[in-house]
This record gives sequence, structure tokens and C-alpha cells, in this order.
Amino acid sequence: MRRTPFRWSVSLFLASALAAPVAAQGPIFQTPGTPVYPAKPADSGGESGQADRFASVFNPAFSFLVDTVADYVDFERSSDASGFDADLRVLEAAAQAWVDPNAWAYFVGASEDEGLAIEEAALHYVGFGNSTLRAGRFFIDFGKQMQTHVHELRTLARPLVLRAYLGQEVKGDGVQWDHWLPVGDEAAVRWSLGIFSGLVPEEAEFASGGVSQELAERKDFGELNFTARVTAFGDVGSHGTWQLGASARAIPEFTAVDAVNALRQDGLDSTVFGADLTYGWVDDTGQERVTLGVEALVSSGDTGFDVDDPDTTPGTGDETLVVLDDSLFGAYVFADYAWDRFHSGGVQFSAAEIPDAAGSDVSELELYFTRWLSEFHRLRFVVASSEDDTRADALRFAVQYTGIVGAHGHGVNW
Repeated sequence: MRRTPFRWSVSLFLASALAAPVAAQGPIFQTPGTPVYPAKPADSGGESGQADRFASVFNPAFSFLVDTVADYVDFERSSDASGFDADLRVLEAAAQAWVDPNAWAYFVGASEDEGLAIEEAALHYVGFGNSTLRAGRFFIDFGKQMQTHVHELRTLARPLVLRAYLGQEVKGDGVQWDHWLPVGDEAAVRWSLGIFSGLVPEEAEFASGGVSQELAERKDFGELNFTARVTAFGDVGSHGTWQLGASARAIPEFTAVDAVNALRQDGLDSTVFGADLTYGWVDDTGQERVTLGVEALVSSGDTGFDVDDPDTTPGTGDETLVVLDDSLFGAYVFADYAWDRFHSGGVQFSAAEIPDAAGSDVSELELYFTRWLSEFHRLRFVVASSEDDTRADALRFAVQYTGIVGAHGHGVNW
């Protein structure tokens, strides 16, 4: 069978993605992928989805999502209590619409404590041809998973190495420029550059107790935070697709603060580099059956902190803030198989050197099975184990339920 040259297949895919009606559920963890937007407003006598002050044609797509987890955890070598728990992990509300034929805007609000926090709120301007300008608040473009919301992962949790070096979620207020171009007939390349006011992790899972990272409110250009990514993908035979990428996140200037002991250290910096490789195989019907991936990260600069307290009593004045500046390495690898569009399963393993004075090594293994009851709700069954040199090992059994109402999707993941 004669195949469509890659250059034209990418162009046709983009055109169809921009013109076709949006599905109620956007693509989940598209690997490899291309930009996906809701349908552009149709030409209806000069009217679009946007309204002036005398019209009522504006009709954005709304959605909300509930993500819950019930689990049993058995801790070893720890005083932490083992047992059952249930948690409303995410309650999310979102809206998206075309502002005009070349600009698409969206926002995502998620439950946080007793209120609602704005996770993302951004405008995508797509009127530059192969380039997109994004402005507002959005997740960083790093690797294959950091721009993905946690409920859209193929696993229950983000890989351990990403949580350790970048945080559970990293979003920033700023701008990002994306550009993609074909390379020959069988490959395409995309690159992005982002500039943000701050990218300090909101939740650093392995951070030293009591020590936080702070940024100056006003900064010189060189003190802003930056992201960059370049990725290429192409065909492998008649059924396979490969993707290779490299990413970076840089915080050139931050301050470590220990509020308990009134300690601080200025002039610190942190940089994380990553490289990822993904392979996907589809059958004759277009169903993606097998996905394999690996991503390796290096965290350098001022990677961790410790408090030296000779008398072991906080606040007595003999404490010293110790900054750890060792380079750290970690990686994760996963394999996923889909029997059909409703059933899939897989395994993910992640390991990392942890930024603490003891030089700990941690690892995590997750086995999962996912059952889509429909495109609107999903069940996932998980068995996960973790090993830690200095902390508690743990075995976890979890059931995740995710329910979706409305047109839901978060766009680019490539």
C-alpha cells in the first residue's frame, strides 16, 4: 500500500484538527502528538463564536471533571499508619472558545483546599502559519508528561523523577513561542521557548523539611525563568512512529528560606535537563496498540537543602542552612498496551537520586489497568511499590475513577 508522504500527512492532520468538530473528550496523553484545538467558528454571514455587545452568539465549550482515588497503603520501616483512604483528588472546571478565527482561549480551574485555584488561563494565537504564540498561565513544555494534567496521565501518578526534580505540577505566568516544520517527507521538528515570571514547584515531594524556594517579585530579564524544548517525530515502517525530544527548565536566581530558624540564602540557581524517546505502534484500523517510552533527567545547580542543628532544637540560633549543589540523575521507562479503545494496561518504573544530605536513591514501580466505560468516565486499577534508602518503603493498591461532563481536553502534548 502506498503511504501518504509524512509532510502532507502532518499538514492534513493539522487542518482536520482545526476544522473538525471537537469531541466531548480530548485525546488523553497523545503520544506522539500534534496540536489539537476545538473546531474553528464556522462562516455564518460574518458571525463567529465571538460576540459584540449587541449579539448573543458567543457559545464557549464548558466542562467539569471529578477525579477520585480510593487506596490501601502498607508502609514498611516507618511509623506512618498503614490502611485505607479515599480522596477527591481533583474537581476541575474548564471553558474554551475561539475568540476570533486566529485566537483560541481557555481556562482551567481546580479545587484547592476550600477554594478554586486557576491552574491555567491562556490565549493561543495561531495566525502565524506553523507557529503559535501562547500567553497567560499554563503548564510548562517539558518532556512528554509535565504539560499533562495529573488526571490525564496513563498512570495514577506522575513519574517519581519528575515529581522529585520539577514538582507535582509546574505552571507559570508568561509567554511561549512554538514553531514546527517538516523535515523531508518522513519527519517533522517542533521547538518552543518559554519565558515566565516564576517556575518554582508548588509541591516538591522530596524537599528538605521547612526550606522553601522564593523568587524576587521584580526581576531583571536574566533573572526570569525559562523553558525550552525541541522534538522530532517521524514514521517507522507502515505502522510505527518515533519521537525524540530534549527539554530544559532554568531558574537563574532564587532564595532558599527556612522560616522556622530564620535562615536564608540568596543567589541560588537551578537547571533541569531532560531527553525523551517514545515509540508508538498502530494497527491497520488506526488504533494505537503499543506505546513505549523513556525519559532521563539531570538536575544541576543548587539542587537541595539541609539544616545543620547541633543541639537538635530549632530556633536556638546555632542552626546553619546547608545548600547542596550536586548534580542528580533520574529516569523513567514505561510500556503500554491497548486491547481496544476501552481497555489498556501497562507498567512504569522510575528511579532518581534525591536532593538530600544522605544522597538517597528512590524508585517506584507502577502496574495499571484502565477501563474506559465510555469516553466520559474511566476506571483505573493500580498496584504500586516504592523503595527508599532512608525513608519508608510502601506498597499501594488503588482504584481511580474519573468522570467528565462536557467538552474536555488540554491541547498540545508532543
